[in-house]
Amino acid sequence: MLETGIKPDFITVDGAEGGTGAAPIDFSNYVGMPWEDALIFAVDTLNTYKLKKDIKVITATKIFTAFDLFKALCIGADVCNSARGMMLALGCVQSLKCNTNECPTGVATNNPTLVRGLVVAEKWKRVRNYHQHMLDDFLALLAASGCHSLDEMNRNLIYRKVHKQWHSYAEVVKTQRII
Repeated sequence: MLETGIKPDFITVDGAEGGTGAAPIDFSNYVGMPWEDALIFAVDTLNTYKLKKDIKVITATKIFTAFDLFKALCIGADVCNSARGMMLALGCVQSLKCNTNECPTGVATNNPTLVRGLVVAEKWKRVRNYHQHMLDDFLALLAASGCHSLDEMNRNLIYRKVHKQWHSYAEVVKTQRII
């Protein structure tokens, strides 16, 4: 990227924690690195080469709660994708049959018999409510942190326990080199 000047508009970082029943089991269980470390690595690498200003970082892992969203943005993500929470709100029961076209709730299938269980006219309200409550909770966390805008979020606002002591993510990355 530095040599050619050719850069992507964004990079998506996902973690090895999985979360999809559609992936082969060995991929879900063994491939990849932990999400936090992967996100920190990607953001820090882009910052090291002064590319972060031009390349947005999207993260897509177990962004399920308002704090998950808060943490991802503090670490350096620009955008968060959240499929898990939306799917659960829609009716997913995590039967892990996504890749078989036999999802019993109709969420991850195109089998006409099973899709009947997914009543979109009713279930969209659950997804909307989940999303709205997550955003409301996120805004409460943002206010509690003392930040007035997303630009003020940083790794000093979140903590991780390392060897029985709590350190901000900014300290952990500098001192422990978790990546």
